[in-house]
Amino acid sequence: MNVNRGLVFWGVALITAGVVALAIQAGAIAAEDARQLWRFWPVALIVIGLAVIAARTPFALVATIAAALLIGGLGGTLVGGLPEGFDIGCGGEPDEIVSEDGSFGSDASVELDFNCGDLAVSTGPGSDWSVDARHAGDAVPEITSDDTSLRVVAEGGGILGMTDARQAWDVTVPVAVRLDLSVDANAASTTLDLDSAMLSSLSVDGNAGDVTIRLPGAEINELSIDANAGSIAIETDASTAFDGAVEMNAGSLDLCVPDGVVFAITLEDPNVTFSHNLDDSGLIRQGDTWVTGDDAIPSFTLRVDGNAASFTLNPEDGCS
Repeated sequence: MNVNRGLVFWGVALITAGVVALAIQAGAIAAEDARQLWRFWPVALIVIGLAVIAARTPFALVATIAAALLIGGLGGTLVGGLPEGFDIGCGGEPDEIVSEDGSFGSDASVELDFNCGDLAVSTGPGSDWSVDARHAGDAVPEITSDDTSLRVVAEGGGILGMTDARQAWDVTVPVAVRLDLSVDANAASTTLDLDSAMLSSLSVDGNAGDVTIRLPGAEINELSIDANAGSIAIETDASTAFDGAVEMNAGSLDLCVPDGVVFAITLEDPNVTFSHNLDDSGLIRQGDTWVTGDDAIPSFTLRVDGNAASFTLNPEDGCS
């Protein structure tokens, strides 16, 4: 009987990735331990090489399954965030800097397109903004602005992502100007300290990294978060107001809300690959929506859609 080893490989790899991802979400495997395994990623190349060598031997199927288990297992650990020790295209020391500042005259848009490293965004008084963008090698960020817009972008790590391209940005945006803020962060550790910000929209697209969003006193008309293979943490206070939606794929979402805040959370298209603690949170369930039970208008509403993901309201260790 002939066996299609390509189908076997992908079938076993996908099943393994799903099992490992669910085990991390359930706490059976510590996310930090899973990330540490990526220090041994060259072993995957060795196993694949052995599978190629064994292709025309009686051990071909065994070698294919072994390679699929390893690749699938490493793929599943991406649910824990950016793998530690795996920095191809994200290396180098960001010891050069590009700086610029200015001010907005009216409502404005801010677009941050970030790849590889550490991104920190905070708020400041008045209508002034500033950017301190440190970078490694030739990956020089491009800053363009006028009185109604600011855009900061850095290209990826060269051909096949093999050059040093690590970035470290500190961006300050004003609280006296209503903003459309867009953040696209890949292979990054991102912190958005948006205290008292006035935002017409906040759009966050995070891939293979972690994003912490702190919103004390912030007002957001439309919040949209899309994350893949990473983690999201949102911190609110009694004066935070927003209408938001989060889509998670192979990741985790933590939400911290102080006592006494009126809010509503809706799970969109819930499935067996998504876990949450809302049934144990003390909220009242109404279909796929959980509410505080107060008849007052919610301070914020959040819609969550997750695949191979988890959602935790008020985790024991907080959201930081």
